[in-house]
Amino acid sequence: LAGAQILEKSPSLKGASNLLTGDIDRYAIAPCQDKKLYVVVGLSEDILVKQIKLSNYERYSSHVREFQILASQEYPAPTAEYWADLGVYEAKSKSGEQAFELKEPAWARYLKFRFLSHYGKEHYCTV
Repeated sequence: LAGAQILEKSPSLKGASNLLTGDIDRYAIAPCQDKKLYVVVGLSEDILVKQIKLSNYERYSSHVREFQILASQEYPAPTAEYWADLGVYEAKSKSGEQAFELKEPAWARYLKFRFLSHYGKEHYCTV
């Protein structure tokens, strides 16, 4: 994502800046038991979000299962109501890239991803 940057993340999420690179050998990692895993991405300009891609190539970790996408025009958002819920999506239990069409395209400058559940029983989850 050209010009995008990580603005906020869960304290336990390490390597969050790797989420914005195209290098499949780099990833973000956190203990799976952390129930409040999230990351906020600031985009370089307002965009109409139609699709989100999630990638995971790590073989020896648990993978994201359910995740929620929220969008906002302001950051930091004054209240939780400033985040529009773009839906909860379920990834497949497989390595590689997966694309998710948004149920309703939405304009956003900031995206928040909440990682709600995972596949597997490994100690670490990667994205």
